[in-house]
Amino acid sequence: MCAMFSAESPVGKAVLDKDLRYVFINQTLADFNGRSTQSHIGRTVQEVLPDAFPTLEPLLRSVLDQGVVQGNLHVSVETPNSPGGLSEWEASYSPIHLPDGSVGGVYVQAVNLTAKLRAERALSNSEKHLRRVLDSLFAFVGVMQPDGTLIEANRAPLDAAGIQAQDVLGRPFWDTFWWNYSTDIQDWLRNAINRVAQGQVVREDVTVRMVGDTRMTLDFMLVPMRDDQDVITHLIASAIDISDRLADQHRIEAALRERTVLLQEVHHRVKNNLQIIASLLRLQSRTAVPEVQQALQDSQNRVMAMSLTHQLLYERNDYSSLELGPYLKRLVGSLRDAHGDLLRRVQMRADAPDSGISIDLQQAVPVALVVNELLTNALKHGFPAGRAGEVVVSAREDAGQITITVSDTGIGLPDGASQGTISSLGFSLIGLLTEQLQATIHWPPSGAPGATFTLQLPLRAPLR
Repeated sequence: MCAMFSAESPVGKAVLDKDLRYVFINQTLADFNGRSTQSHIGRTVQEVLPDAFPTLEPLLRSVLDQGVVQGNLHVSVETPNSPGGLSEWEASYSPIHLPDGSVGGVYVQAVNLTAKLRAERALSNSEKHLRRVLDSLFAFVGVMQPDGTLIEANRAPLDAAGIQAQDVLGRPFWDTFWWNYSTDIQDWLRNAINRVAQGQVVREDVTVRMVGDTRMTLDFMLVPMRDDQDVITHLIASAIDISDRLADQHRIEAALRERTVLLQEVHHRVKNNLQIIASLLRLQSRTAVPEVQQALQDSQNRVMAMSLTHQLLYERNDYSSLELGPYLKRLVGSLRDAHGDLLRRVQMRADAPDSGISIDLQQAVPVALVVNELLTNALKHGFPAGRAGEVVVSAREDAGQITITVSDTGIGLPDGASQGTISSLGFSLIGLLTEQLQATIHWPPSGAPGATFTLQLPLRAPLR
């Protein structure tokens, strides 16, 4: 008997006599009732559990009166251990037969389910809450076993496909409505699931089937879910509809292509028109007096300097910026053609990288004109009377600033010449354009051989 009612037993046990008094109770059931074992002995169930007795009495009386077992009952009662609340039990009440066959008492076995059921309800409520959250998302979410069997899906992908959960749950994911329109996409998904089951992460833009046999493009992702032992227990699929985003992207790309074609045409026409103007100036100079010929030649060089910027923009198919190195080299070549006789004794070259120094479109033409004026001035005035030498234009970028230097080994500036004292059209243009560029220009000292002009302008981010 004592072994039967061991305090270590997880099952609460007691013996009641025919008057429903406690004859024996183990520690487990006494603790459930919120009283000591000793306080039970000799007292009736009604005295120990007054609030629970109206529920328990019919059960206990039927055992005493009819000798039948009342087993596996779910009982909810209030006990001293749960004032104001209900304790939930799984209980069994069996008759104790005396030697003469009559029923002399009741054998009670009870398991307190309160904590277990409370935890189960909390888990159930948590799962319902999570389900409501998932079903509120516009994103598509699914849960799979590692073999790819779909066991959960939120509302969004089901509604988008016009199907019910029972149509897809329990099936291989690749064999569900969204994917089984194409064997190629099924093969891809099956392979992706195998990779994720090995611990990889897969993300891809994919096309799936939706309601009405339409197609939807998804940003689709598969990731493994691991337990505390780092074992992969599930695979999580998630996706968002990017069909509208892709359509917008395609429209933007189409508009960009149209804009590019338009800009190509604009720069091409501007370049051609400038070349026509240069040709007209060249034709006009053939019949002009020498002084006018020189002015026309200078104007022609300026027009060609502007035309060259549009030519390079057109060739490179980039209308936001101009690579300075290639431009300077082409400009030197153009001036070399225009001053062929002089350049038999004067070398002229450009020292700049082919890439890495860019000026934005708003700076391109003013910079071109300034450099053209400085180079033209060096060629016209730096090497009189058959003097030989060299003219070099260079460019570098440093600390957010572009520096362009035009230097020559000629006779230098005349005595007393400085910025503001020379009134030629070329130097007037240099001053105006430097101000327009928000740049600075450093003049060489006068009366010394050679001349070096340094133009410094801020580096601007090209407009895109």
